[in-house]
Amino acid sequence: MTISPSKILYIKLGRSGKWEHECIYKTQKLKVGYTKISHKDCISGEWEKVEKNWKEEDLNPGAITRHINQLKYFYEAGEDVLWITFHANLLWWGFSKQELTVELDNTKVRPITDKWNCTDINGDELRTDRLRGSLVSIQGFHGTICSVRDFEYVINKINGKESKEVKEVQNSLLELETKLETLIKGLRWEDFEILMDLIFRQAGWQRVSKLGGTQKTIDLDLISPITEEKYCVQVKSQANLATFNEYKKQFEDMQGYSRFYFIVHSPASDLENIIEDEEFELILPHKISQWALKYGLVEWLLDKF
Repeated sequence: MTISPSKILYIKLGRSGKWEHECIYKTQKLKVGYTKISHKDCISGEWEKVEKNWKEEDLNPGAITRHINQLKYFYEAGEDVLWITFHANLLWWGFSKQELTVELDNTKVRPITDKWNCTDINGDELRTDRLRGSLVSIQGFHGTICSVRDFEYVINKINGKESKEVKEVQNSLLELETKLETLIKGLRWEDFEILMDLIFRQAGWQRVSKLGGTQKTIDLDLISPITEEKYCVQVKSQANLATFNEYKKQFEDMQGYSRFYFIVHSPASDLENIIEDEEFELILPHKISQWALKYGLVEWLLDKF
């Protein structure tokens, strides 16, 4: 079900996030401090009394106004207001019931309807590394609660809806990938091996033996410099199902490799519906074009034609 809030508020769950774990994983609540302020005055809307309390502490008028506004957000926000916060590199969101209570230490709380969520409606995590900087930077807000300016952006993210601009770029990328497939299929086998070597190197893998050469089964013998996993890669410009099965049988007798790749840019039609297993993977033209684009090898391809 999509959401359509009237407003979005960001809340910082305690100084340095000290209440984040408690509120998100245990109590499913919103929580603010303001322990010297009367819960009774806030819930009855007697903001003049609240203001007087701060004046007695000799706070400047600007600071008093900011504090009162934040308490008003907390006490007066309707159940159609969306609340967001950040924790563990994720955006968390939820709606809140207007059931305000005070705890023994005079902190103020209100419950989240159902629970805090950290995924969009499709179940995809709302990771901060995939959110725009203007939204993520709100974590630097020095207060407790503030209105969120990226209103439409946040709603679209939670609803799993892509903007018109994003859709246009994605369509352009799909078109480019299709055209790159045509170029890849036109590569001579020597250049195709070099392309695959460049792709794996750009992905962080290191070659531990000579490219191609006299090795019967391996064109690329690769190792991860971090995990020391080894990959075995066979590169073919053309291949059919019989060739694929022949190499798969040979690979089954090879020890010390965590994964085997059989890569072909011009496969026969009988290779299109192969059922792969966890250790042996068939890579066909579309995936190769995606990798070439992802690892910045478009210009390298263009130079070959």
